[in-house]
Amino acid sequence: MPEGRSRQKLRTRRALIEAAVALIREGRTVTIAEAAEAAEVSLATAYRYFSSPQELLQETQLLVRTPDFTADLPADPAERLDTLISRVAEFQLGDEAVWRALVRAGLERWFTQHEHGEMDTPTRNQTRLGYTRTALEPLADTLPPGLHRRLTMAVTLVYGAEALLATRDACGLDPEEATDVMRWAASALLEKAVRETPVD
Repeated sequence: MPEGRSRQKLRTRRALIEAAVALIREGRTVTIAEAAEAAEVSLATAYRYFSSPQELLQETQLLVRTPDFTADLPADPAERLDTLISRVAEFQLGDEAVWRALVRAGLERWFTQHEHGEMDTPTRNQTRLGYTRTALEPLADTLPPGLHRRLTMAVTLVYGAEALLATRDACGLDPEEATDVMRWAASALLEKAVRETPVD
């Protein structure tokens, strides 16, 4: 493909994704037709790039510029964990509509894969799990391996997009209290793991 044509295709694809993000932030349901209109491309062209709204929603992650939440974490495990969760919560609660849309896209992808018998394909990446592992890395030589793993998995449950939904919708918390609850839950899990660690 000629270089100019390739760049044009990339610009068109990006325009559709940006249009979808803008629609999400306006609280509107994303359709291929509305994204095409907002991106000022024809509907036929839009469908050449994305066959469904769900496919388009999956691509919105490309425009969510996630910072490195694990950069310059403190040395103390409790402070590391608290810093990580505070950063993630502030970022996601500050762009709540987009993260809700990403959760929705993940759920719709799960149902699509289930219908087609493709359940071995992950519907979510493991980025958050990686963040948790980095935050708890100083405890790898302190906690028994099984307990360290359990703590890692448990902490991963109490922050991130799904925790955002639980604290905001099920609990009815404002963003500040939602963040405090996530931080408290992670701290409580860490303290429990430390208490359960056998003393030599």
